[in-house]
Amino acid sequence: MINKKNLKRFPVNFLLILIFYSVTFLFPQDADSLMATGKLTVIIKGFESDVGNCRFALDDSKEVYEREDSVWIGKVLPIQNEEVVVTIDSLQYGEYAVRVYQDKNKNAELDTDILGIPTENYGFSNNASGWFGPPSWDKAKFIFNKPEVTIQIDID
Repeated sequence: MINKKNLKRFPVNFLLILIFYSVTFLFPQDADSLMATGKLTVIIKGFESDVGNCRFALDDSKEVYEREDSVWIGKVLPIQNEEVVVTIDSLQYGEYAVRVYQDKNKNAELDTDILGIPTENYGFSNNASGWFGPPSWDKAKFIFNKPEVTIQIDID
C-alpha cells in the first residue's frame, strides 16, 4: 500500500538512484582498474657460473634508481644453471627499472678494479648500458601495463 509519506520521498529516491547509475555509466572504472596489477617475470642469463648469488633490484622511480643505497624491491637469489628467474606477483602497473649483478664473493657489493671498472657481472633492464657508469633511468626503464610481462636481462 502506498502512503503519502512514501510518495513524497519517491522523487528524491528516484533522483539519487538516477545519479548513482549515471556516475557508474559515465565513470565505469572501479578501484581494481585504477590500481591494476600484474605478474612480472625477469629472466637473468649470462652468468659465468653458479658461484655466489644474484643481487636483484627493482626500482619504481628515477630517484630510487639513481641512489646507490636504496632499492624499491631487493632480493638476493641463488644462481642455478647459470641463470636466475624472478617472479613478482601483484605488481602495480607503472614504470620500473631492474638492476642486477653477480655477487661472486657474497660481500653485498659490486666489486670494481682500481679504475672503478666492475669485476663482477652486471646488467640492467632493456639490456641498457652506459658510459662511465650505469645507464640512465630513461634507458633502463620499461612500462609495465599488462597482466603478465616477461623481460630478459643478459648480464656482462
